[in-house]
Amino acid sequence: MFNSAAMAAVVLTLVAACGGNGDGGQGTGEGQVAAEGIRVMEDSLYSKPEVDRKGARALQDVYLLYAKQYPLDSLTPEYLFRAAGLRSTLGDPKGSIALYDRIIRDYPGWRKITDTYFVKAFTIDNGLHQRGEAERAYQAVVDKFPEHHLAQEAKMMIQNLKYSDDELIQRFEAMNADSLQASTEK
Repeated sequence: MFNSAAMAAVVLTLVAACGGNGDGGQGTGEGQVAAEGIRVMEDSLYSKPEVDRKGARALQDVYLLYAKQYPLDSLTPEYLFRAAGLRSTLGDPKGSIALYDRIIRDYPGWRKITDTYFVKAFTIDNGLHQRGEAERAYQAVVDKFPEHHLAQEAKMMIQNLKYSDDELIQRFEAMNADSLQASTEK
């Protein structure tokens, strides 16, 4: 059984060795091998009950190398998105936001672009605690994707920005109490 460092070394070597001309990876034999290696790493990392920081950093490195080797591949924005999530989990919200910005800039037609905008706003809000910037980022979701369900979520997040954490807890407790009372009166 490989440990996370050994597995990362193998996958990094595969991705680097396969590193094509940038025109795609998943559809090529090399890209398929690299993507399969990434899946094995993901399965290993996510099967553990606690966060394996070393394994998470290694997987993030593999995602970023894949994106560098295959910038036009259909998996690249997905891997960048996953790398951004890992960065956030590892306590690097600025690095995470930089990757979300890269996806927004380089892959504007990606199927999860709305999610990218929303998670970027959420990271600004909860990772950097910059309410004004978070409000602008949430508003971008509402403005760019008004019919998407995340636009409604973004509107709620904007409304919640005006409350402190303690005030939010009080509001949710009050709503929960009202819901409980209404259900018992039926």
